[in-house]
Amino acid sequence: MANAPYCRSRAVGDQKGFTLAELMIVMLITSVIIGAVFTIYLVHQRSYVEHDDLSDVQQNLRGALAVMTQEIRQAGCNPTRSAGIGIQQATSSAFRFTSDLGGDPVSPNKADGDANDANEDIAFGFSAANDADGNGIADGGGADWSTSASLGRSTAGGVFQPIADNIEAVEFNYILDGGTATNSSGIATATQANAAIPNLNDIRELQVSILGRAANPSKDFRHNQTYTTASGAVWTPPQDSFRRRLVIVNIQCRNMGL
Repeated sequence: MANAPYCRSRAVGDQKGFTLAELMIVMLITSVIIGAVFTIYLVHQRSYVEHDDLSDVQQNLRGALAVMTQEIRQAGCNPTRSAGIGIQQATSSAFRFTSDLGGDPVSPNKADGDANDANEDIAFGFSAANDADGNGIADGGGADWSTSASLGRSTAGGVFQPIADNIEAVEFNYILDGGTATNSSGIATATQANAAIPNLNDIRELQVSILGRAANPSKDFRHNQTYTTASGAVWTPPQDSFRRRLVIVNIQCRNMGL
């Protein structure tokens, strides 16, 4: 009779696994790590969105001020010394001026003695539809601070060209000959100057204050801030979720007083 095969069992006592308690501890630690990583991600994501929103506002404001600075410096340019060329309107919410920059029939870039050519009669401010009461705060025809609007540039003939979007308020403050500062609050024209600016030709410098806001509201953000303009006026936007930036720039009228 043949001997039955001999089966020898392998020792498995040294092949240990994880106990349920150990697995639960590992899962807990992993959850804590993932939660911490996710929290850091959310913080950085919000910071990135905030920075991106404010960057857009800043870039928008810089673009508008670049246009305004370049053109306002030419206010009153009058090589031929013709009458009537200079600052035409100076209020807290609008600034209009004329310049003689070209138009000569022989040499187009040579002054021709009038301000009837393209880009020689320019105004900055909100359109009447966006600032119905003319106080420099966008209202869209309704209540102040109810909306934002395009800050624009108007030329002779009433063509309004936006130069910056999402602007809530603008103010023009004026430095006169001798250093006096004034924030004109009435309508001033070349023939009907108000008491604050007896003579528009005395203006030497503008202090322009512009308040811009982000295009979209920010999550988990509540705005609660006031802004002081160059004239000392205090702007109080609503408490909402929009981030804002105020810029103030001084622009010299190089051709005034010559």
